Amino acid sequence: MKRLSLLDALFLYMETPQTPMHVASVTIFKPGSPQDDLFARFREHTAARLDLLPSYRRRLEPTPLGIDHPVWIVEDKLDLEYHIRHAALPKPGGMDELRTLIAQLHAVPLDRSRPLWEYHFIEGLEDGCFAVYIKVHHCTMDGVAGMATLGVTYDFAPGAEHERAPQKVVPPDVEPSDFIELTSTAVGDFVRQGWRAVKSLPGVARALTKVAPHFGRDARFLYRYVKEMPRTPFNKAISAHRVYATSSLPLQDVKALAKSQGVTINDVVLGLSAGALRRYLLEHAVLPEKPLTAGVPASLRPFGNAQLNNQVVFTLSRLPTDVGEPLPRLAAAHAAGQEAKDLFADMRDLVTTDVSILGAPLVVMALTRLWAGARAANYLWPFFNIVISNVPGPRQTMYCVGAPATHYFPVSIPYHGCALNITVQSYLDQLDFGLIACSETVPDAQRIADFIVEDFAALREADANLGRPEATIAVAAKNAPVAAPKPSQIAEPKIEAPAPEAEKTSALTRGIDALSAATEALLRKVAQKPSPAARAKPARSKPKVVQAGKRSTRKRGPAEHADEQISAASSAKSTRKAPRPHRKGRPPARVGK
Repeated sequence: MKRLSLLDALFLYMETPQTPMHVASVTIFKPGSPQDDLFARFREHTAARLDLLPSYRRRLEPTPLGIDHPVWIVEDKLDLEYHIRHAALPKPGGMDELRTLIAQLHAVPLDRSRPLWEYHFIEGLEDGCFAVYIKVHHCTMDGVAGMATLGVTYDFAPGAEHERAPQKVVPPDVEPSDFIELTSTAVGDFVRQGWRAVKSLPGVARALTKVAPHFGRDARFLYRYVKEMPRTPFNKAISAHRVYATSSLPLQDVKALAKSQGVTINDVVLGLSAGALRRYLLEHAVLPEKPLTAGVPASLRPFGNAQLNNQVVFTLSRLPTDVGEPLPRLAAAHAAGQEAKDLFADMRDLVTTDVSILGAPLVVMALTRLWAGARAANYLWPFFNIVISNVPGPRQTMYCVGAPATHYFPVSIPYHGCALNITVQSYLDQLDFGLIACSETVPDAQRIADFIVEDFAALREADANLGRPEATIAVAAKNAPVAAPKPSQIAEPKIEAPAPEAEKTSALTRGIDALSAATEALLRKVAQKPSPAARAKPARSKPKVVQAGKRSTRKRGPAEHADEQISAASSAKSTRKAPRPHRKGRPPARVGK
């Protein structure tokens, strides 16, 4: 008899009719030739391995009066007709039909009176393929622990199904699980938990000493995240109906892009998700000005730990949905991810997943039901806008009844206030994205999955363009009146090209010439005072003379135009006042006294 940890039990307490808390996977297999007995062989294969994993035979037993977390007890009698099921897709049996069926299956909660797992063998896919949908409750294991069970669920060699199954590893439950024992062990666990807490005080003190120098920074970090987090259509109470979406990317190309830009694969996943969500929200005219915040699960497991439980916490990371260009968005995702890692490194020593609190099941479940019933997610601020998880998957080919797997898609959990979950698993040479959402809140989730693929293509194109020196030279040298569209240069912020030096010099020269002309006109006006008679004479119009080299092709402003009028009028007056040339032998005529 084993009691659930606090973290394991939370996935039970938070479950509501609208939010079943199970996770799943969809694996697609392609046999080499058509076969008729695939389901029978799969059922026989699974039944031979029932004793290899504790989750196959263990079921939950609640503690009397809900004074502590439930316990696992071994179920000797299994109804294989219930746990291993057969389904077939309607024709044409493509990915659309498969995704629709998975959404329907994932919306159905698991029966807590039985071991918390189901296998669905799905035939009818095109090209003779079949799929296996495996559903387990999240209180049983997290994603990393689930990877450790793949060697039991499937084979890693084409002929391994005919090999003899390993010996039984689940010990029989010989202890009675009656009311007195369950109650006494709950109280005993609570007392032992208190003693463990006292013994752990030196470690807590060391952890607090480590965190203390950065406490102010971390507190400001969390406050800023909560304060600046926007609301989106994803952040509302959800229904029990689901929609499922998928997409895939070549892993080698993702690695090459990450290496070229100096980021991690997880940064690429966050950047692609931000780009897809930006396009989706823009398409629906609901993109907030501030960046979204993602809840990103982080593992607490020591290296090599494969216990079948949950050892995971959520960290916060900004999604740069406010950045329009792909490569700057990737750089922003990398910076946000590094910031989140720094905070998690400080806080992880203070996180524990094993706490016994008397009465916790009753209190937490009551609060959860109140939260769901009041639809509080529609009014209160969200914890995060979306969940994005990246789990490393197997690098070896998986086989089921001799057929190799071609895809390994994850299926996770949407929740009240977070209607969309994006989970990524690597398999062989590809990244498989699985998006699960409330069908009433995000009915077109496949659009987001498709945008992920398109945004990755834009990232690769931008990265390739940055590696072409001739493209940069051509842009710098070309000075045509109408510039051709430039390829996106996105790894760095845009820098406008400086104006040519010759243009700056000509502008300065024109200013000096205009000032010189205005000054000369003013001096001539002051030096020559016209007589009243001359002022009375109508001025004869003369053609305007413009000195060579002084004309400017640019559009003149009002001040420069006025200066030219003053200069022209002064020149006309000076011409009228000049004395006429007299004939030889005659004195010049007098104009005035």
